[in-house]
Amino acid sequence: MLKARRNELDTRLQNETRMSEERKNRQRMNLGIQESQFLRLRRTRLHPEDFMTVKVIGKGAFGEVRLVQKKDTGKIYAMKTLLKTEML
Repeated sequence: MLKARRNELDTRLQNETRMSEERKNRQRMNLGIQESQFLRLRRTRLHPEDFMTVKVIGKGAFGEVRLVQKKDTGKIYAMKTLLKTEML
């Protein structure tokens, strides 16, 4: 995946004639930094404690759906909570 994005960036930069080599290298470095941050984010495990419940927006036979806000970023998500005992 990284190779595909890297190749795409290199292709775009080769076609760009007005950009200096220093700026092209900076863009390549920024791609590496963004990939590193993305991979670090994907490795992060999320737990219900990482979220603050805003409102319960639905209840069903096996659990409920809540509107939650992530504590560190403030982004809003919908979280479905299921009871394992009810599922089995």
